[in-house]
Amino acid sequence: MRSDFSCLVLSESHAASDQQITMASSMSFVLQPSRSEPAPSIASSSSKLTAPSHSAAAISLTNRLLFPHLPPSSPIPPLLQTSSTYPALDTELYDLIALALRAYVNPWWTRITRYDKQLLIELTRILSSVLRALEARVLAADFSPLIYHDIPFLITQHCVDYRTAARKVGSSYAAAGSASLSMLFHGQQQHVGVFIDGKLDEEYVRAAIDIVLKACLSPEDWDAEAERYLIREVILKTICVDVAPRITQPWFLHSTVLDLLGPVDDSLRSPDPPSRLNASSSFFPSFHTIIVSFLSAVQTISSTALTLIHIYKRTVHTIKRVQKSPLTRTSSRPLETHPPSSPSSPEAPPTPRLPSPAESVAASVGSRLSGLGTPPLTRAPPHKLARPSLLLLAELLSLPTRFAGAALLFLCDALISAFASFLDRLLPLFLYTSILTPAQVTGLVSATKRALFPNGYPAQTPPDPTPEEQAVLRTELVRRIAQVIPGPLAPLLLGPTPVMRERTLSALLDPFDDQACNAHLFMLIFDLALLALFPEMAVGATESGAGSFSPST
Repeated sequence: MRSDFSCLVLSESHAASDQQITMASSMSFVLQPSRSEPAPSIASSSSKLTAPSHSAAAISLTNRLLFPHLPPSSPIPPLLQTSSTYPALDTELYDLIALALRAYVNPWWTRITRYDKQLLIELTRILSSVLRALEARVLAADFSPLIYHDIPFLITQHCVDYRTAARKVGSSYAAAGSASLSMLFHGQQQHVGVFIDGKLDEEYVRAAIDIVLKACLSPEDWDAEAERYLIREVILKTICVDVAPRITQPWFLHSTVLDLLGPVDDSLRSPDPPSRLNASSSFFPSFHTIIVSFLSAVQTISSTALTLIHIYKRTVHTIKRVQKSPLTRTSSRPLETHPPSSPSSPEAPPTPRLPSPAESVAASVGSRLSGLGTPPLTRAPPHKLARPSLLLLAELLSLPTRFAGAALLFLCDALISAFASFLDRLLPLFLYTSILTPAQVTGLVSATKRALFPNGYPAQTPPDPTPEEQAVLRTELVRRIAQVIPGPLAPLLLGPTPVMRERTLSALLDPFDDQACNAHLFMLIFDLALLALFPEMAVGATESGAGSFSPST
């Protein structure tokens, strides 16, 4: 009896185990994805369960990652205040944010919690607030002094300091010949945000980003330390690791300028000599040749006349627009935190001194919290905006060292002084109608997205070109610049002989042949960009001018 009962129990247990195995195999077959279809990603795993009609491929990355709580068919919330006018810029910025969060936050966050997507939503909301605040400052700022005055002066000073340091290499001024070029240059342009070897100080950049976030975020968003630290570190990594070490390389600058100049124009090459057979076939042209030459001459004359008429109309139209345009762009008065002074006051306070590029964010890093409440700098209207660019061209081409170049420089300077008022209106108009346009900004954001995330993810840093390849790039750039300069101006700008012209073009590229020196220029331009958007960060921004910083020269 006991044996029969045990056999019955064993048979029932075997039957139950067989049934469990059958059910497990059937469930695994159901849950296993088809080999013809790729496995769904983490961000899109719930899309097929909630909305079978919308496949994961049809839903954009922005919807899946940044707005998973919204239906797939619902429109994305606007990012900028001008989203209705420039929707393409809104789309590119959202794509850049989504790619950055997927690359730098989503990999480690999904290991902590796989289903909680609230962190990415909060980061998107905070980034949207920062971008809207930056948009308001960009629309209220005037970038013409930055583009036409400050940056040309910075590059001119960079070239002067580089050539001065290069002359000191190997002499008694270089610590008995032991100091390198980067050490001598760093001694002339000391900056707390750059080390001698050209690496950026991450603490300096981190403090500057903190100031920007403090000015752009609300108190509630500023108190969210976890999200704020994540955003700060992502921006810091992009600037100090991905962007700055790459764009300060000399070969990268050479390659970029070559891309901007475009391929070699075949029309610039010397034409082939005529064939001797055609030249000696007949001394007198035929009637057909005379008719063709006459019609070609008529067509050339008419084309030239139409071109001159078009140029005349465009010139008249531009002059009228320049005369109607204001001298300066809308000032940053809406961003001021204090009311403007009354016009009936007996004596207006003196205008604070505009700090030099070295008197930048460096001193405000130490006192960033106390400097946010100070009023921004007031700046005089731009005057002679074309002259810094002329001085930069003279320094790059060494025009004062040659008599023809010095005479051309004097003539151009006289013309700029005579038409200073017209140029001060023309250059800002050209900047805001041809360069800083929504289409150009959208293209810049798209190019940044493709450079940082070429395949949707951060690309591995490609190896630097070999020294031989870098030398080929430099030689090709010298040849391309020589082809761009018109033939009648080449003796005046570069020199009378081919050897002198080649030496002048090689000296033009010399100040940008050292990565450590280029890093100083990058950091100074970074400071100027921050000062253009956040004038309250400058040293001496207070009315009394206390706490001004004077760098040692």
